[in-house]
Amino acid sequence: MGRARVRAARSAVLAVLVLSFIAAFFAPTAAAAADPKAGDTPKALAVIPDLRPIYRVRTKDPVVFITIDDGVFKSARARELVEQREVPITSFLTAWTVQDRARYFSRVSAFGSVQNHSATHSSYAKVSTDLDHEICYTQRKIEKDFDESAWMMRPPYGMAANSPRVRAVARRCGIERIVMWDAVVADGEVSYRGSGLRNGSIILLHYGKDLDKDLRAALKVARQAGLTPADLAEYLPRLS
Repeated sequence: MGRARVRAARSAVLAVLVLSFIAAFFAPTAAAAADPKAGDTPKALAVIPDLRPIYRVRTKDPVVFITIDDGVFKSARARELVEQREVPITSFLTAWTVQDRARYFSRVSAFGSVQNHSATHSSYAKVSTDLDHEICYTQRKIEKDFDESAWMMRPPYGMAANSPRVRAVARRCGIERIVMWDAVVADGEVSYRGSGLRNGSIILLHYGKDLDKDLRAALKVARQAGLTPADLAEYLPRLS
């Protein structure tokens, strides 16, 4: 009788271990342990699906969105072009490039908005990157310099946009949209992620020396595609 009880006890323990293994193996990734260094919490991880990268805005409107990254060069010709044609520009700024030139970016983005592109342009794919500084400091910097808070973010180089760690820190610091692109203009040449511009396409440019040239190229291909530049903030508004 004693041996029977021992065998029954062993069978019960084995069954528990097997069930535990199966549960652990098939558990959803969102239930993984939080990363204390990144400031992740289970609550933050739970809202990660809200931050899936956006490459093109889903809309039936014949519109296109012009976005400009970084901020190293401040082209007066580009600013004049934007102001003359009242082009809606979404500026994804790197905090260190703003310095004392916030007025310049405010004028370029007068028909659009200023958004987050990191503090130092360090890749978010690197474990050594301080995401709190890159994302959260930049949020505070934008609010201080432009008297408005950002809710959209574009990771430097477009790296790690799908990273749970990046999304968790971004959401905690007020980011509600991760915006990528499906077209690029560089040196006056246009390249596409797909077959060409479509309704809701997002075009990527950079604050370079020839920004005015790139802007003219972007406006030309948009016109040829029958699309009108629109304010991205109106199509991707705040969620809260």
